Amino acid sequence: MRPFVNRTAEVSALRRRLAARRSFVLLYGQRRTGKTWLLQHVLEGDGDCLFFTADETTPRMLLERFVVLAAAQNRLPGQVTPSAVGDWGTALTLLLQEAVLRKRRLVIALDECQYLLDREPSFPSVLQRLWDEFRPRLSLHIVLCGSALGTMARLGDSRQPLHGRFDLKLQLRPFSYADAGLFVPSWSPVDRLRLYGIFGGLARHLAYVDPGCDLASNLCQVVLDPLSPLHDAPHDILRTERLSAPAEADAILGAMAHGENRFNAIAARTGLAAPRLDRVLSELQSLDIVRKEARIGDSDGSRYVRYRCADPFMQFWFRLVEGNRTALQSTPAARVYQERILPQLDTCMGSVFESIVEQAVRRGVLSAHMDPVDEVGSYWSRDGKTEIDLVVRSRRRTAFIECRWRAETTVPSSALSQLREHAARTPFAAQEAIYCIASAGSFSKGLRQCAGEGKVVLIGLPELTGLPGTEARDNMGPMVKTWS
Repeated sequence: MRPFVNRTAEVSALRRRLAARRSFVLLYGQRRTGKTWLLQHVLEGDGDCLFFTADETTPRMLLERFVVLAAAQNRLPGQVTPSAVGDWGTALTLLLQEAVLRKRRLVIALDECQYLLDREPSFPSVLQRLWDEFRPRLSLHIVLCGSALGTMARLGDSRQPLHGRFDLKLQLRPFSYADAGLFVPSWSPVDRLRLYGIFGGLARHLAYVDPGCDLASNLCQVVLDPLSPLHDAPHDILRTERLSAPAEADAILGAMAHGENRFNAIAARTGLAAPRLDRVLSELQSLDIVRKEARIGDSDGSRYVRYRCADPFMQFWFRLVEGNRTALQSTPAARVYQERILPQLDTCMGSVFESIVEQAVRRGVLSAHMDPVDEVGSYWSRDGKTEIDLVVRSRRRTAFIECRWRAETTVPSSALSQLREHAARTPFAAQEAIYCIASAGSFSKGLRQCAGEGKVVLIGLPELTGLPGTEARDNMGPMVKTWS
């Protein structure tokens, strides 16, 4: 059985609501984040729970499957048959009435609820009526769980029937780099970061990783091999989300994975006209597949924005896997890895490392040097001559952070002077400044001396992972010996 990793806050919140006399819970998030796994973990052993998973079938088949499940669990009057139940209002009324008669607590968990909402637009109104009617009469818990972010989030809007009914609205997000590392507790700190850079933060993807094998072996067995479970995962995700233009979305993600993050550059690489590109980008943002970033300090609606793949796995796949799929059909995965992927892996990790450091900042890696953080983001000048990987602003101080992934190199002292020069050309230069350099590699003697004098803050593997054993080691190469 797969281990259940972290989600401590989410588990506690759900259990608190289920321990009350009644609750109405909305749980949503993008696909593959582990929503079903979380619900099953929380509801395991709960004999009062009716757990129903909807899918893409006809309205009648959905209703009939629900009635059959409820009858099989002895939750309906004995004389009720599926053919006798004509609509969801009747089915749920019979279910709730039976619970009242038996004075029995009832938990109704409806997973993949977006399919039910698509086929039964009146379903929220039915739930609202029955919740208001039966809530005073029994211990009732309803959990709605789904992956269509917009559809699920709108259930709580002021104009919707269920507005004001939810006791808990929980959006389940992908794992952070720190949480992803918990899937491989015996791995070195640098390989934990590489794991996040390759497999990203989606629970479904991380669950395929075998902590008993090294990272390179997992990459070949889970992603590169044509028969592996994640070999075509990005295309599966795009098809499942029913995008209006999956081929164009594919081209956009490929352009971003290869470094094009400005609107005009993406348009030039994909050949898409601006209105069409804007529409598909908006779709991808609504699904949390693409993230739109404005410069720190800019107002809402600024034209100076960049686009990135929201999950590192998408970036890795479109950059290093998609173009090699033909070769992988006829060449052992280990050889393709060694010759085509390994030489580019550190370059691919560069932008991911910025995300890792940003997450570490939000987790408090600079708390000893700054007030509580108010704003984190990147800064770049319009002329392209000034760029700061991360700018962190608090009430009194501003931190400027240079991020350098290279795990097998030493960051030279010149990095500090370059960072100071760039910071002096930003709008935040007048504020009290902290200069920081983050790296998965080592720091020069000069930088360590400056850190001792308080001139720079160094963020290395110990600060990022909280683990001892800080030497950056390359565990990616020897794998080929066992595969060749």
